[in-house]
Amino acid sequence: MMRTSSRRQAGLSIIELMIALLLGLLLMGGVIQIFLSSRQTYQTNTALSQVQESGRFALEFIAFDLRNAGYRGECLSKLNDLTPTSLTSGNDDRYVLGSGLKGWNDSSPGTLPDWLDTTYNARTSGTDVILLKHAANPVVKALPDNAAATNGSLTTGTTDSGARKGDLIIVADPVACDFFINQSDTGKSVSLKEGLNFSRAYNKTAQALNYQSTLYYLKNDTTTGVPSLWRTRYTSNAGSTPVEIAEELVSGIQDLQFQYALGNANGQITGNYLDANDSSLTNNWQSVVSVRINLLAVSRQKNAITPDQTVPFMGSNRTIDDGRLAQVFTLTVGIRNHLP
Repeated sequence: MMRTSSRRQAGLSIIELMIALLLGLLLMGGVIQIFLSSRQTYQTNTALSQVQESGRFALEFIAFDLRNAGYRGECLSKLNDLTPTSLTSGNDDRYVLGSGLKGWNDSSPGTLPDWLDTTYNARTSGTDVILLKHAANPVVKALPDNAAATNGSLTTGTTDSGARKGDLIIVADPVACDFFINQSDTGKSVSLKEGLNFSRAYNKTAQALNYQSTLYYLKNDTTTGVPSLWRTRYTSNAGSTPVEIAEELVSGIQDLQFQYALGNANGQITGNYLDANDSSLTNNWQSVVSVRINLLAVSRQKNAITPDQTVPFMGSNRTIDDGRLAQVFTLTVGIRNHLP
């Protein structure tokens, strides 16, 4: 009788091992590819959210002040300026309501006022600057029934309104409006410097509003490597001295350009949109009825897309470095207080 001997498996052959390794590498390669693809999609979506958020916020900040440029309450007459010459010396139009806006082009801005020179030269090269002024944020929306109006003081209520000495205030009703530096620190009244008088005895139909003067511009951000939208607010102190407050608003705004449209007596646009250095705008800012905001927003995150993106902006193609995602935003705003 023959015995059948069984052989025990001693291990894998080299060929089997190589096949197993190859299959493992293929599976790992697939997993890595899925991971990298998901990571790239996440980076792109994050960058897109950043760009859209930055562009939207930047437009909202600027558009609000543009729509209100030149606003002085319900006043239908000429603004009575009672501010001291220390604020307006040297043709300093930050503290002159006037037309409510003025722009400077990215090139050939002309002679810059002394107050703007430093900020303009420190801005992101090749970008525009705009100054917007209006009455806003009422100290009180309507004066109380017991408003005590004197020649130089006006009661704003029985509770603290927040108005302080040195604040720039516009008091206005349909008949008249006065612009002055508040000398009262009680928060329950606003008053003029001794020796000055309001143009009329205001009553409860009047409003007391804060004066807002703001410069918008871009400034390079050393942290992210791209510019940010900045604004500088111009106020005063109790000594009637100009005060500047600079604030960074939105990061990731690479370019900012403004174009202006003039209107006729009926408020209809005449001609094309103009750059700020156009001769038609010289001493004619009151005739501007519409402003077009053009801005280029980019992601703070690098390597969001490959290859580098090219986008059309203001008639030319712009290549965005470092794989950042970019989007162009354009908004046209009517100047309400320049319309008939």
